[in-house]
Amino acid sequence: MSESQKPQTLSELLAFCDQKQLPLRKMRFFIGEDYPEAKAFGIFQDPDGDFVVYKNKADGSRTVRYKGPDESFAVNEIYDKLRDEIAKRKPAKSNTHSASRSAAETDIPITDTASKKGGSGLKWILIAAMILILIFILYSQIVKPKRGYYRNNDRYYYYYDDDWYYYDTYWREIDDDDLGFEDYDNYYLSDTYSDNYYIGDFEDTYFYNDRSYYDEDDDDWDDDDDWDYDFDDWDYDDTDWDTDW
Repeated sequence: MSESQKPQTLSELLAFCDQKQLPLRKMRFFIGEDYPEAKAFGIFQDPDGDFVVYKNKADGSRTVRYKGPDESFAVNEIYDKLRDEIAKRKPAKSNTHSASRSAAETDIPITDTASKKGGSGLKWILIAAMILILIFILYSQIVKPKRGYYRNNDRYYYYYDDDWYYYDTYWREIDDDDLGFEDYDNYYLSDTYSDNYYIGDFEDTYFYNDRSYYDEDDDDWDDDDDWDYDFDDWDYDDTDWDTDW
């Protein structure tokens, strides 16, 4: 689904869900509502104007996925969660055709001469690739900071995938020029989260989670059939309510 087709506001999201005939309350999704009870996903705008995306766990505790002024970002968070919950309940698509074609392609005979020439060239390509990888790894270790948590002046930071983030009520991306320190090793804490940090685990955030499952240029989710689901069989207890998201 292209970016222009995705809902950008709460009203657009509600219209989209109505168009797809999603039984939101049965799915335990509360759009535009600060729902207080356990086992719920939701999004609403608080009196200060910030948009809040949340999950109420099975024990009634709440984890806030996002709180801030960016309505489009907040809507995208809950939109993706809707897709995720439906996708988890759909059977996996069969890829037997591609697999059988790939297997057939491997049966193409290769002459001995071609095999020897190709093998020799492949060997040097592999050697060159290994050298380049080794150089890249050494360069990365010397120049780049390590992935993980940092602390400077009681503020926590996280370095991930060439980008810096800092924690202020929730995780935000930050420009390198605004970081405030360069001797990274002096501020490095760990690559894993500790409860002693008293902040949100970065690995639970939008920035860290792998969203490669969804291809924004893939039109599969643009078809009504792909949102079609027998919601009579929907059981919200199938959702993992004990995780932060």
